[in-house]
Amino acid sequence: MGAIFYSLLVLMQVTALLSASPPQKCKSSDSECLTSAAQAMTAVFADGIPALGTDPLDVMHVGSIKVDLAGLKLNLSNTDITGLRNAVIDKVRIDMAKKQLLVVFHTDVSLKGQYKASGRLLILPISGDGDVIVDLKNYQLEMTIPFTIVKSKDGKDTIDMKEFKTTFDVRDNGHYVLTNLFNGNKVLSDAMLKFMNDNWKILSQEFGGALLVKPNKKIFNAIKKYLQSKPLDEIVEV
Repeated sequence: MGAIFYSLLVLMQVTALLSASPPQKCKSSDSECLTSAAQAMTAVFADGIPALGTDPLDVMHVGSIKVDLAGLKLNLSNTDITGLRNAVIDKVRIDMAKKQLLVVFHTDVSLKGQYKASGRLLILPISGDGDVIVDLKNYQLEMTIPFTIVKSKDGKDTIDMKEFKTTFDVRDNGHYVLTNLFNGNKVLSDAMLKFMNDNWKILSQEFGGALLVKPNKKIFNAIKKYLQSKPLDEIVEV
């Protein structure tokens, strides 16, 4: 029975690895081909690749997020993010001379969890402890990843990444729902939610970077582990 279980486990791992193979191999200079190949991989990354140790990106379980910025103290817990499965890959570019990977995509994103807030939100005092939903319409992320070429245990050239930089924009709309603001005071709660939803652009610019640190790190780790798992010549023609 143990041998059968082990064989099934190996088969599942091999299947997962095969499903994570790029649908096409592109020249490193062909951004259009690279973009198309990345688009075909979005569902694979969304589901996660257990054989490589990559977590699912949709639903993305973030857990806790802490923000202490500009007078606002915000703790999020049991945080889940959805929407990356439907991401549209706008551009993938590999610059072999500069050793730099660029990934640009956009999608609608929804964040759900529990929150605890105190301090000030822009110009208004805020306090509350309850459920939170944040919907971002047409969220665009640009991720720049420097890399080096290293030798694998098999002597093959592989891509290694250690850090990344991001810029982002919420282009169409941001919508916020928070329960139990001001201990359930409806007048104050309604006024705060109106303020937040009227000023969604400013809020996304002011606090979005801090909120997205952990989700962006998960995206980076998925890309890193995938590229580390394959020889460079299986991914691109240099």
